[in-house]
Amino acid sequence: MNDAPAHDLTDKVVLVTGATGGIGRVLTPMLVAARAKVVLVSRQHDRLEDLAASVGVPDTHCLLKDTDLRDPAQAREMVADVITCFGGIDVVVNLIGNWAPGKVADTSDEVWAEQLGSNLYTVFHVLREAVPHMTEGGVIVNAGNAEPVEGKGGQLAYAVAKGGVHTLTRSLALELKPRGIRVNAILPRNVDTPGNRALQPDADPSGWPSAEEVAQVIMLLISPGAGVVSGALVPVRGKS
Repeated sequence: MNDAPAHDLTDKVVLVTGATGGIGRVLTPMLVAARAKVVLVSRQHDRLEDLAASVGVPDTHCLLKDTDLRDPAQAREMVADVITCFGGIDVVVNLIGNWAPGKVADTSDEVWAEQLGSNLYTVFHVLREAVPHMTEGGVIVNAGNAEPVEGKGGQLAYAVAKGGVHTLTRSLALELKPRGIRVNAILPRNVDTPGNRALQPDADPSGWPSAEEVAQVIMLLISPGAGVVSGALVPVRGKS
């Protein structure tokens, strides 16, 4: 009988930002089942501890980092701690971000800065520090969104920030191609999580992909089975 996991990430160091969000909480046990060493990053340390306890990951295979990635100094310190603990980084999954509506005339400087900071600058801060330590054959998966590609008004700052993530993904895929590091992004519209249901109480979530389905796409992009895929913006739409 073969007890090997479907996705074998034995001793690979996988850094997950936004780990306590709806997708991160589902992705983490998949990574642990694949025998990865996980670095879980969030601003909510109590939720990080709860997540680690719920999946039963041993301390030797888990590092919890309470970090505000909008702050470049905190991102730098976090990555330095990862290198001290594990010696390198194989995979980065950027799930961090949040959403705010707003048409152009209604978007304040504060909302504009917050949306760019939470959705785009966080990704940049992490990758600027992590990429120099990534191994050949490494993988980066960013969370984009279908809205900037397909077009939908009323959420200008969010759309611009996620559009920046898409451009960053494609540009970095070209930059890192000589090092054998793949960079892709997933593009959901809505994901069926408690947080998204709370934000959109009048929406019909029946066609939204589940967090489990989105996490499976991430696992596929990490795996050697997607070894020829880089620079892709992958729609994850479900039936929405």
